[in-house]
Amino acid sequence: DLVVSVHPLLQVPTLAALKDIREKEHEPKKIPFATVVTDYTTCHATWFDKGVDKCFVPTVETKEFGERRGLSESQLVMHGLPIRPAFSKLHSLSKTRLRQRLGLKRNLNTVLIVGGGDGMGPVEETCAALDKRFPEMGGGQVVVICGRNKHLVNRLKRRKWESNVEILGFVSNMHEWMAASDCIVTKAGPGTIAESLACGLPIMLNNFIPCQEAGNIPWVIDNKVGDYSNEPDQVASTVLRWFEDKEGLRKMRKRTLALGRPEATYKIVDDLVDLVRKYKWTPFKAGDINAELDKFATVPF
Repeated sequence: DLVVSVHPLLQVPTLAALKDIREKEHEPKKIPFATVVTDYTTCHATWFDKGVDKCFVPTVETKEFGERRGLSESQLVMHGLPIRPAFSKLHSLSKTRLRQRLGLKRNLNTVLIVGGGDGMGPVEETCAALDKRFPEMGGGQVVVICGRNKHLVNRLKRRKWESNVEILGFVSNMHEWMAASDCIVTKAGPGTIAESLACGLPIMLNNFIPCQEAGNIPWVIDNKVGDYSNEPDQVASTVLRWFEDKEGLRKMRKRTLALGRPEATYKIVDDLVDLVRKYKWTPFKAGDINAELDKFATVPF
């Protein structure tokens, strides 16, 4: 009934396969095809094919790229980057109660350090730099999420820390750890940036994948929702400067929330359901299958 691509290399072969199906069928039906672009700024041209019914993009930059590739206004839809539904429900979570539930000290400035699912990058060095500098401002705490990198977890747990340092492996409640923190140190992955914005979390970037994520760094800086350095000591200095300027940090949080699109996943699903309804062939226009679509198209607000 519908084909959705979330990979830049799957537009051309999928559209070719759908065309082949139509040509072989005696009574061909229209199977709609949609692309969900999961790059934030810098993206490959193969994301965009004029044969799609809908192309969902996360930012103005990717929308303009799609226009330059020849997609029409009706094809391009900007809802934001799809993230886990849990991030759309953060308005009901109290930071103080979250910290208490997660075992964190309630009144300390809290930095979240993440290294992706595999705990890559200068995670240990950044944690050490912050731990060294926190006494200058009366203390602080660091949450380090190492993903599946068990070696990193064990190494960090063997170290002695001056500050309150919480070391975790892979977690399934990232939205809670983000909502409990005051800022995040991360590589420039689009998913983590989108999740941080939804949480109102200032973003300190410390690494990136060349080409694919390079454009995310100036995007974060130009929108005044974060900064970048690949030097752990500079990362620590920048974060401490944010904490010292409470009014500046408050304004940065406000800008991140304004850019966040926690409802993007639901809006994309709504539009995909509309595509199924629009092109569903005659035998199923009105029936149980069509009625069942309603339960997938409800935004929880």
